[in-house]
Amino acid sequence: MTQSVNKVLIVDDDYISLEVLRAMVQQYPVEVITAETGKEAVKLAVEQRPTLVLLDHELPDIDGIDVYCKIVADLGAEAPRAAMITGHQQEDFAQRCTAAGIDTCLHKPVSPKQLADLLRIASDVK
Repeated sequence: MTQSVNKVLIVDDDYISLEVLRAMVQQYPVEVITAETGKEAVKLAVEQRPTLVLLDHELPDIDGIDVYCKIVADLGAEAPRAAMITGHQQEDFAQRCTAAGIDTCLHKPVSPKQLADLLRIASDVK
């Protein structure tokens, strides 16, 4: 079954980072949804069912990894793919992401090639 429209949920509390990512993602044939808090991200993920979530690591209310864990708890096997985006590199960060089911970690600023690869993978949902 092919989805007619792929949706990408971008979650970032920094307005400039959010808008830069939005502009980059809008170059592709996807619908863009945005959230500035973890709580809003979980709500939108459950309601809108995006194909991909681009999650900022440090949100004002909930850690990005915890946001994805809540999305998975609510959606189970229907949870979207996720990529964690961070400006910091902590030693155990990648391990924590992998344990939560997030298989991609990107560093700010996100490169157009990395984003293109992610969106290509997300659009392969069938």
